[in-house]
Amino acid sequence: QVKGEMNKIKLFRGLFDPRFIGSSQHETASYILTEQEAKSDIEALKCLRADIRYFKWRNGISGHTTVIWSASVEPNSELVTQIRTADDLLNAIEMSEEERGGPLPPS
Repeated sequence: QVKGEMNKIKLFRGLFDPRFIGSSQHETASYILTEQEAKSDIEALKCLRADIRYFKWRNGISGHTTVIWSASVEPNSELVTQIRTADDLLNAIEMSEEERGGPLPPS
């Protein structure tokens, strides 16, 4: 029922970390940020936020925006259980993998 409207929407790139995606899906991954654009998790967050701001500006949205994540299922991460607030998440994103004890799943 919403296919026609959804097909009109420009897709934005997402964060790709092959450690969280089945190896059979690596070659078909599309609409992803390159390592040049997102050298760290904080750089990736900046790119994603810029895309959301652009979308809101382009579509005249002044309030809340909902992002629909449509990627496949990814394996659990022990780190996610330690993140309970938005501040916890932002702090984890700003840390290096070594500082936080491993990678954060892209979603």
